[in-house]
Amino acid sequence: MRRALILGGCTAAALRLVGQTQAQPANVLAAASASVLKIDAGTHTASGFLWPDAQHVVTALHVVDNAQGVVGHLVDAQGKIEASHALRVERVLKSADLVLLRLPAPLARPALALNITLPAVKQVMDALGFPLNIPGASATEVKRRFGGDRLTSILPPKVLATLTDYPSATLEILNLEGNLVPGLSGAPLLDSSGRVVGVANGGLEEGAVGICWGIPAKYLEQLAQSSDTRLPRAAAIKQLFAADLQANVKTLAPLNGVTLTRLRSRTFAQLSASADDALGLRQLAMLFQVFQPENFKYDIYQDLQLGATLAVPEGSKLRSQGDFITVQGPGWPRMSMVVQIRSSANNAEAQRQSEMFEQAVTQLGTPGAFVTLDPAWSYLRPMQKGALVVNRKGAYRARMKDGFLQREAYFFGTVATNGRAFLGVSAVNIDDSAPTGMLEAQCMQGLGHPRCATLVDERRAWAQMVLAAQFSTFPPA
Repeated sequence: MRRALILGGCTAAALRLVGQTQAQPANVLAAASASVLKIDAGTHTASGFLWPDAQHVVTALHVVDNAQGVVGHLVDAQGKIEASHALRVERVLKSADLVLLRLPAPLARPALALNITLPAVKQVMDALGFPLNIPGASATEVKRRFGGDRLTSILPPKVLATLTDYPSATLEILNLEGNLVPGLSGAPLLDSSGRVVGVANGGLEEGAVGICWGIPAKYLEQLAQSSDTRLPRAAAIKQLFAADLQANVKTLAPLNGVTLTRLRSRTFAQLSASADDALGLRQLAMLFQVFQPENFKYDIYQDLQLGATLAVPEGSKLRSQGDFITVQGPGWPRMSMVVQIRSSANNAEAQRQSEMFEQAVTQLGTPGAFVTLDPAWSYLRPMQKGALVVNRKGAYRARMKDGFLQREAYFFGTVATNGRAFLGVSAVNIDDSAPTGMLEAQCMQGLGHPRCATLVDERRAWAQMVLAAQFSTFPPA
């Protein structure tokens, strides 16, 4: 269980050396917020901003495309709506997923200025808008990620296939590191002086997390010159979550100092279509095929500050217990999930946090107990993608009894870091003994035993939790 989480990873400090600028000061964001509107488009609520003048509003096309009516709300610093105005479509730039809306009359507020120079890699920007349909405007920090600058280069093929109409998969985009959540579609991406360098556009779901991007500000000039004035009325993209306010959003009370927000609920089939480890997931699903895992449902929680993303069986209750967040559902006497989320100064600290998490979960060091890695369900080495490092492991704990080493518990989990935070998630089976395992196997084959109904239900719960641990991770860093 002490296999290294980090193999040759860069530290967060090293990452900050490349083209990063300081976050925008509060006075810059306060001034810009006067020019940001909450956009209400029926079932969608998102963000927009005044440009190129005080009578026009820019937002993402997918926010308003199929809406019966669009309203822009002016919101004060306390989140109170000061005024609401009907908006009509004036220009459309479908390839860039942008729309220009017209107000009935100019507002007594300034339009935001543009900066069409592309941000540097790792440069800090703020998406200023209304995430999760909050009453007042809020800033979400993002950075330009090193890597592809087209959707064709950052989206998995299955996810890319969902973009059948717009935005264009070959359009130049801002590949973003950060957490764009429901409500931020159409929000301005601001530089340190409060100028618009881009427009928040996606995510698309990649398993339990999302791949986020923005549209560079230079396309706003094309929008202003567009001769297209009609909405395309395209089919909605179900995986496009940045404007999805039908999401099951709920923020929990802090658990062990961590604030988790439930962003959405998804089936196994929806999550698996774009998960980060398709082969490993498929192998686990085959192990549990008798339970038809494609029908399992999961709630997706995220720490919006650190990015740690947790999948749990739908309806599970989360609570604090000691140093962990525990996940418990009905009928799980043998099974549970334990979670730990911590900020990390660098990957070396995340490595130490990983070791401490695994030791605590498996009770490594208990007299007479031995913890052994299960090579059948453990990565040979962590997966690494930029600053994101993920390791998944199976392990069992055994104890000497009557001169023989006998298994007593089993663990399957994910440990991960994005360079600034640590996530540990483990499914725990506290009774993996040979007698229980043999009876469980016989029950699965139809044995009529008084314990069978409970054992089969527990096995189904175990399948759900193991797959939940497999889905848990960070957004790409």
